Amino acid sequence: MNVSRETPPWRIVIAGTGTEVGKTHVGVALVAALAARGEPVCGMKPVESGIVANTWSDADRLAQVSVVRASEAPFRFEPAVSPHLAARELGVSIELDQVLSWVGTQGASLEVIETAGALLSPLGRQLTNLDMIKALEGDGLILVGLDRLGILHEVAACLLALRTLAPELPLPVVVLNEPSQRDASTGINVGELQTLGLIQDGVMMPRGAVDDRETRKATEKLIALLEASRRHHDAASA
Repeated sequence: MNVSRETPPWRIVIAGTGTEVGKTHVGVALVAALAARGEPVCGMKPVESGIVANTWSDADRLAQVSVVRASEAPFRFEPAVSPHLAARELGVSIELDQVLSWVGTQGASLEVIETAGALLSPLGRQLTNLDMIKALEGDGLILVGLDRLGILHEVAACLLALRTLAPELPLPVVVLNEPSQRDASTGINVGELQTLGLIQDGVMMPRGAVDDRETRKATEKLIALLEASRRHHDAASA
């Protein structure tokens, strides 16, 4: 994924099938792998709630493994509720223009941007994460879920929303994180998504640290799928 500083930033956006599905785990693994390759990568999260003083936020974890560290995000909230509710409590609104301006000033030629919550989680009145993803005009999209019972519906619903509401976006690469408690479907859901014709390929992501062998292997597959998705999207847009 060689990116020249003379070209526009290569932008990858991470969305979730739900909340607390491990988007940051995937983002940190991806940013760390790209940084290890020598890529000038910046991991960032422009909207975040549930921030506790003296503890690491998702944005902090992304910044730690980044080559280019993002400045403080424009929308950071302490209440552990949906960002639109946290913003409402403070009498502010989440504005896409501010998000786009902040992202655009980070100065990295490769950007990994994590959203807050799920694909259709609200950011305000008639404003969702999907609206932000569309505004960001990313070159790559990752859809993260948990590898457990129920994920087939969650992925199918998100893919339907993307096809219906944002057909211009690149096809997402589906990544399923190993859950804290495995069930009978854990380990077979990616294959089942392929069998059902919902995806062509996907990634099963272990819970291990980013430098664990199996995590690195899964992350390298993710990068390869993102590169293939970009080539497909560029060809379709030509």
